[in-house]
Amino acid sequence: MFIRLDRSQIRFMYVYLNNHRAQLVLLLLFILGSIALQIYSPLYIQQFLDRARAGEETSGLLRIAFLFLGLTVLRQIVVIVLQFITSDVTWKITNKIRLDVTRQCLNYDMSFHNRHTPGEMVERIDGDVGKLNNFMSVFALKVISNNLLIVTVVIIIFTINVSMGIVVTLSCVLGLYVLSRMGRFGSKTIRNYLSESADTIGFLDERITGREDIRAFNAVSYTLYSYYTRLKRLFRTRKQTGLRIATVLNIGEMVLAIIMAVTLLSLGIIHLQSADLSIGTLFLIYYYMTILLIPLKSMVAEVSELQYVHAALLRLNELLSYSSNVKTTGCARIEDTALEIRFDNVSFHYGDEEHKALRNISFQLPANTTLGLLGKTGSGKSTLARLLCRMCDPQEGSITINGSDHMEFELDSLQESMGIVSQNIELFEGTLRDNITMYKDHITDDQIMRILDRLALQEWISGIPEGLDKRIEQGGRNLSGGEAQLIAFTRVFLRNPQILILDEATSRIDPATERRLDKAMAVLMKNRTCIIIAHRLSTIRKTDYTLVLQEGRVLEFGETRALEQDPESSYSSMIGEGEAELHARSLDRS
Repeated sequence: MFIRLDRSQIRFMYVYLNNHRAQLVLLLLFILGSIALQIYSPLYIQQFLDRARAGEETSGLLRIAFLFLGLTVLRQIVVIVLQFITSDVTWKITNKIRLDVTRQCLNYDMSFHNRHTPGEMVERIDGDVGKLNNFMSVFALKVISNNLLIVTVVIIIFTINVSMGIVVTLSCVLGLYVLSRMGRFGSKTIRNYLSESADTIGFLDERITGREDIRAFNAVSYTLYSYYTRLKRLFRTRKQTGLRIATVLNIGEMVLAIIMAVTLLSLGIIHLQSADLSIGTLFLIYYYMTILLIPLKSMVAEVSELQYVHAALLRLNELLSYSSNVKTTGCARIEDTALEIRFDNVSFHYGDEEHKALRNISFQLPANTTLGLLGKTGSGKSTLARLLCRMCDPQEGSITINGSDHMEFELDSLQESMGIVSQNIELFEGTLRDNITMYKDHITDDQIMRILDRLALQEWISGIPEGLDKRIEQGGRNLSGGEAQLIAFTRVFLRNPQILILDEATSRIDPATERRLDKAMAVLMKNRTCIIIAHRLSTIRKTDYTLVLQEGRVLEFGETRALEQDPESSYSSMIGEGEAELHARSLDRS
């Protein structure tokens, strides 16, 4: 209505409206029908007044009254159907937008999610799209119908009396101009308010998620103080927004009052100067003016809401138009079962070029072999795994799989060929079966039990009375960290990946279960290319190759046995230090 859409926003709306052309055409027809009934029915009032003044019989007047009543009822039926169609179309469109925004957010690279918290994304997906839902309803029922109604009423008044038509036209044009100017007043403040509101919700979401650490480290007071500071800033912005909206609404009401006063004054002057206007005609003009005030008042009332919608539309458009650093233009599929991995001078940073997470990483891992990845915390081990899985792409260098740049492969095909088990496992509300299969209905219980059997986890699953039907609470609150990792192992091997990445995958599993799992893993890792990230040297010593990272650089790479036997190697020194430490501990215990 009183919002200015740029080309990108118009394209945004067109994409989603275009799929509902038939319903939109039907909607337009009902809007036109509603306007026609609203304009035509007052003519019966004019006839009723003029004929009653002329002494018409009661039966004739009753016929006119019943016709007016029938048209009024018919218009209400049309409005009900109109609201039903609008609600149906609006929900279909906004739900499609919700799905698209969620899909985009899930597929965006890590640099995007490093800048936007989960709470902020929830506010955008639910809050902003909810405001857009209101906009879609307003646009259909208010914007189009109101503007058509104004034009129609002005034309009708022109046909009744040209002088009165000129007065009404000038008044409406002036009023609409003022309202349109006021409609853009404060839109920037509203955008700031929505942005700060999303940021505050994101802050609160993170703190509630980390409530155990906050309580354990006695950081409740600081958290509340930080939250209070954000609320104060949000209150100041909200107060500015409310002041600007109140200004718009009050000026709008003043404009409407002026329009009505000018119209009534003009109507009185014209009546004094013209004797050919009947009482019915004068009432008809007055009635049409009351109809004209309805859309104008609606526009004033909707100005503030549409400003919120405009800000939400801008934010949604920005979100959907974000250019991910992970390109999805590859079309090749991974068909080979044996995959060789090669890194050539790969460098990567998370937004700060001066502080690179990886610098000039180069190594080659033959197909169906295992690589042990060592390094201190922050050396870049997990970043290397993320690059291989294309959760993010390197700024320099290349990663190839069987000689082909991994960007040439379809992202789905590439990620389907890989399985990851990390120390941070995401579990979702549902059954144990749902969390293992990730909601894939085609996976049978027999397939799950065969994998559990191969992983030597029969004792674990048999210890759960409900079995695969066990309900998992949100975030896996009713499971231990070790059980979550066992679910992750089962989840990964159900996919049968060609490349397996284990990132501290057994850090939360008890020693007895880990020993059983190690034997099973030794069998399952055969004929797969595996990367094992671990701090324990006992795990790395079983691998074919070892890569040692230091501050994002390759400190050492080679065959594990060769490095272990080389007294000059860093890996050999680590083993010596580890054995010395174990020996010292045994002496202390003795």
